[in-house]
Amino acid sequence: MSGPSASLEVADSPAELAELAARSAARAIGAAVDSHGDATWVLAGGGTPLAAYELLATRLKDTVPWARLRVLMGDERLVPVDHPESNWGQATRALLGRVPIPPEGLLRPPVELPGPDAAAAYERALRALPATRAGWPRLDVVWLGMGEDGHCLSLFPGRPEVELTDRLVVDVHDTPKPPPDRLSLTLPALRGGGCCAILAAGAGKAEMVARALAGDESLPVTRAAREITQAGGTLTWLLDRAAAPSD
Repeated sequence: MSGPSASLEVADSPAELAELAARSAARAIGAAVDSHGDATWVLAGGGTPLAAYELLATRLKDTVPWARLRVLMGDERLVPVDHPESNWGQATRALLGRVPIPPEGLLRPPVELPGPDAAAAYERALRALPATRAGWPRLDVVWLGMGEDGHCLSLFPGRPEVELTDRLVVDVHDTPKPPPDRLSLTLPALRGGGCCAILAAGAGKAEMVARALAGDESLPVTRAAREITQAGGTLTWLLDRAAAPSD
């Protein structure tokens, strides 16, 4: 299951999965603030996170110390923030624009810049974060999604970006899933991850979930899980019943 610090939790429905994820994030953010005085949360795009963001912006709003929180996006499409495919735009409508995170805590990917410049600027923002003892940016809470091909972030199977070791952020082009131009954290950036969750819902994810849990190293999501646990972070697979392996 991707290392000794990994676990698996299965919800009966996508709605219950969103509730499970939202409550888990609130607890992890609170624990990080208790330990460090602040917290950094790496957001994920996709439908399951959006449903959880809605819960955190409404029913669970009072459970999170928003004033002590920084947020950034694990990967982003190089489109304007008001574009329907913008992960940051979606997260802003669901959560970030509805809770009192200080403006300096909103680490928006600079999508208005050309890809290489955007990646360099976002890397500088990560390197300015508080660091772990090993020197990696401290990412207290990390959410990762997973595609039906086993990709996570914007790191796709067989692509050179998966193998990068010399940077924290990369600009990605000609991706197999549109939009084709993106920014993404690299696998080494996850070495600063503390409490991490991989969220997956739906029967279309079940095969890749099973392969990743079995340790299939051809899948970027497997590699991501390994980076997190080998660096000392905890990892939880948060799945709905349709995505979960058969008993």
